[in-house]
Amino acid sequence: MLYLFLALGAQVINAGVVFLDKFLLTSKSIVRPLVYVFYVSMLSGVAVFVLPFGVVLSPASEVIWLSLITSVSFTVSIYFLYNALFSADASDVAPVVGAVSALATLFFSFLFLKANLSGNFLLGFVFLIAGTILMSYFRFNRRIIFYVLLAGIFFALSAVTVKMLFNITSFWNGFFWSRLGNVAVVLPLLFWSANRRAIWQNATASSFQTKFLILGSKFFAGVAFFLILLSIKLGNVSLVSAIAGAQFVFLLLFALIFTKRFPEYFYESVHHFHAIVQKIAAVVLIVLGYFLLFL
Repeated sequence: MLYLFLALGAQVINAGVVFLDKFLLTSKSIVRPLVYVFYVSMLSGVAVFVLPFGVVLSPASEVIWLSLITSVSFTVSIYFLYNALFSADASDVAPVVGAVSALATLFFSFLFLKANLSGNFLLGFVFLIAGTILMSYFRFNRRIIFYVLLAGIFFALSAVTVKMLFNITSFWNGFFWSRLGNVAVVLPLLFWSANRRAIWQNATASSFQTKFLILGSKFFAGVAFFLILLSIKLGNVSLVSAIAGAQFVFLLLFALIFTKRFPEYFYESVHHFHAIVQKIAAVVLIVLGYFLLFL
C-alpha cells in the first residue's frame, strides 16, 4: 500500500501547484501557455543530476521509443491543461481533467498492460471518479471542453507508457530518459521565430517575483511528479491516476482561502446552497473511495 500513500502525498502538493499555475497564467505573468510548457519541459533537464550516481544506462531502442512517447504525451497534455487554465477556473478544469485521465488510464492499462481492477479496488475506483467529476461545476464552452478532454487523455497515455517503461528498465533509468525526452520534445519550438521571441521576452521582461514563483511551482511540481512516478513503478497505474481525486479536496480548500484574498484570480461559488451540497457529496464519495482502497 506504500504506493497509495506516495500518490496521495503527490496530490496534496499538486493542489498547490495547480493554483500557483492558475495565478501565473491568469495574472498574465506568462504571456502564452506555450511559453509555460517550454519552461516546464526544459526544467525536466535537472534529471541529469542523477548521472553522477552511475544509475543511468545506455538506452535500448524500446526505452528510447517509450521515453519519447511518454514525453510527447506529457508535453501535449500540459499544453492543453494550461490553455484550459488560461480561460477557466482551476477548480472546474482540474477535476474534469483528473476524471478523464483516470478513466482513460483504466482503458489504456487494459489495452496495453492487460491490467484490470476487481473487488474493493474497482468499487473504490468508481467512487473516486464519481467524486472527482462532482467537484467541477462544468462552466465550460466547447473550446475548453476540447482542451480538458485532450489533456486528460494524453495524461493517461503518458502514465501508461511510463509504466511500460518501468516494466522494462530500472526506475532511475526510466526516470532519466523520460525526463530528458521532455527537453528533446520542446527544443524544436525554438525553430519558430515567434516562439523564440515570446520565450525570450517573457524571460527578460518578467519580474524576479515571477521567476521565483515559476521556479518554486516547478520545483514542487517536480517533487510531486517524482512521487507519482515512484507510485506508478510500485503499484497499479489506474489506481494512482484515480487518486488524483484527493487533489481536488485540497483544491477546494485552497479555492475557499484564495478567493477572498485574490478574487481577480480565483473564484469559487460556494456561497450557494446547491454548490455546498455538491462539494460535500463529492468529498464524501472521494473519502469512501479511499476507504475501500485500504480495506
